[in-house]
Amino acid sequence: MLAALLAAGLVAGFGAGAFIRPVTHTETLRLTLTESVVSTTTVPTTLTTSTTATLTKPTTMTAYITQTTSKFITTTVRSTIRTTTTNTATTYVVFVTTVYPAERGTVLVSDRGSGDKETRPFTLDSTSDLRLKLRITARADLRYVGLSWYLYQVGATRYFKSGSIDEEQGVFEFYLAAIPAGNWYVKILAANCNWELIVEKVT
Repeated sequence: MLAALLAAGLVAGFGAGAFIRPVTHTETLRLTLTESVVSTTTVPTTLTTSTTATLTKPTTMTAYITQTTSKFITTTVRSTIRTTTTNTATTYVVFVTTVYPAERGTVLVSDRGSGDKETRPFTLDSTSDLRLKLRITARADLRYVGLSWYLYQVGATRYFKSGSIDEEQGVFEFYLAAIPAGNWYVKILAANCNWELIVEKVT
């Protein structure tokens, strides 16, 4: 009798415990997600995502997710660059030097006259020594005879060398040392005489 009662109590207790004790139930849900994204051009951009999930059981639920994302916008700036170009031109001025050739051999120039006169120019292509020869013939009393000569560089206003003969006649020589290269001429101032001039390059 006691055993029967115990057996009945166990059966009753098992039944009650089965009703009260939680039962673990495993259920697999298959979700189909449909996502739509709405974006604006505002930076940062707020995206609103609407997700619809369909369960294996005919249950449909809709979840709304709001997230804020930062959207990076790459902007290409086109700049107009104004460039000022300065052209520097170097101008070479070529001076054409007139060359007055020697009259003959070492004789650069010869001339004659009876009064004031300037000879034609002659050219020295390097620093040179010169010899100036003068022949003077009096046309009056020697007291009134006089001659002066001046060596000028073409274009200069002051003479470079000079010499003079007074109250004499005959042949006279003057040596001119280290005359620079350039174009030269001789100016003669004479009174009461005839004169002949030869300018030679001393070699």
